[in-house]
Amino acid sequence: MVYFVEKVKAAFPSVAGVDWAAQSFNHPSLEEVVELQAWKGIRRVYIMPFFLFDGKHSREDIPVSVERIKSCYPDMEFSITSILGTDTLLADLVVKRIREAHAEISDAAGMSELPAMPEAIEARSMEIIESLLPPLACSPGELQVVKRIVHAAGDIEIAQLVRFHPQAVAAGIEAVQGGKPIYTDVKMVATGINRKKTEKFGCTVTCAIDNPETARAAENNGITRAAAAMRSTGSQLNDAVIVIGNAPTALFALIELIDTTGIKPALIIGMPVGFVGAKESKIELMKRGIPFIAVEGNRGGSALAIAALNAILKLA
Repeated sequence: MVYFVEKVKAAFPSVAGVDWAAQSFNHPSLEEVVELQAWKGIRRVYIMPFFLFDGKHSREDIPVSVERIKSCYPDMEFSITSILGTDTLLADLVVKRIREAHAEISDAAGMSELPAMPEAIEARSMEIIESLLPPLACSPGELQVVKRIVHAAGDIEIAQLVRFHPQAVAAGIEAVQGGKPIYTDVKMVATGINRKKTEKFGCTVTCAIDNPETARAAENNGITRAAAAMRSTGSQLNDAVIVIGNAPTALFALIELIDTTGIKPALIIGMPVGFVGAKESKIELMKRGIPFIAVEGNRGGSALAIAALNAILKLA
């Protein structure tokens, strides 16, 4: 119940107090909660019966309790709302949960109905993802990127963590169509990029992490090879597409280059993952005013960064 209480508090910040109460022999009881609210000086109380069905508690027990409480607090006003189960939003949620299960459950009969060709499987995956996505404030292009990221993560919830600079998709498409170079933080990201499409547009894909000079620079400066690789490319990153899916240190190094040298990449896909620096590096990225696509918080990874870029390549 704590989760629901916090959500209601967030929705009604001007409300003096939000609490939950239990029926039967559990605590805190409705009487105990009202007593606390009266002590705080609250004079109007709204009671929302947290029930799916209109049973004895909602029809009899709660109204009887409220009448008894009124006699103790005659200067307080009480209102009882409808139960949860009468709302169509709840029915929509039931349908959503069933759809989520349907996407994962298959029996012998269902197996025979699965698409066999890769293109058909991908198309069906996108249909399922779109049916499960919550409402998102996305442009059509941004939605395509979100769907690819969700597909790579296998997680609908991550859709709400994807963040876009307003010009990110357009800038990415323009850079790709203009044959601008693509730089990655690690080889795994470089390996997953759709080379047929990059070759079509004349975009080179470079990862400098394995260069001998990168290893030397990392050792001499006491930094990671990913950071050293980003520093070594320097001015080459100007007008380029940068894809970071692993190392927060690479993103911090890129931000340092932006701040100190004035380079301006065409698009930064910033999705480093982890608990040390990943969240913070993305916060700094989103402050810079350069077109970006990022996954907020500690989540991210090479697969998600690759998915975002491949979505841009497909849109281009």
